[in-house]
Amino acid sequence: MALAAETVMAGLSCGDPSPLAWEILESGAADFVAVDDAWVGPAMRTLAAGEGGDPRLVAGESAVAGLAVMLATGGRAALRAALGLDAGSRVLLIGTEGATDPDIYRAIVGSTPEEVVAGGRA
Repeated sequence: MALAAETVMAGLSCGDPSPLAWEILESGAADFVAVDDAWVGPAMRTLAAGEGGDPRLVAGESAVAGLAVMLATGGRAALRAALGLDAGSRVLLIGTEGATDPDIYRAIVGSTPEEVVAGGRA
């Protein structure tokens, strides 16, 4: 599978992995996945909406990669199995980026970061 050279997830658009980082990650990670940009918007909007009673969160494009993977596993039993996920799985997602580009954020989410924090929608 050929991967696109660029992604909306600018913070993850590094081209080639760092050899030093890979040396550390290779020994400690069980799985690696590529996230299609098509999953970024739904993940950002899910957090912004505060679905299921969760608080609304402002998360930028790179911050939602883990959630995007979890959304992509819905309806894909083979992917869940390959990742070792089942009904008893607990997944910790860490997102370390807010709306680093407010214009892109608004274009994807449909609200400004300030509107999301205030609980409103555009």
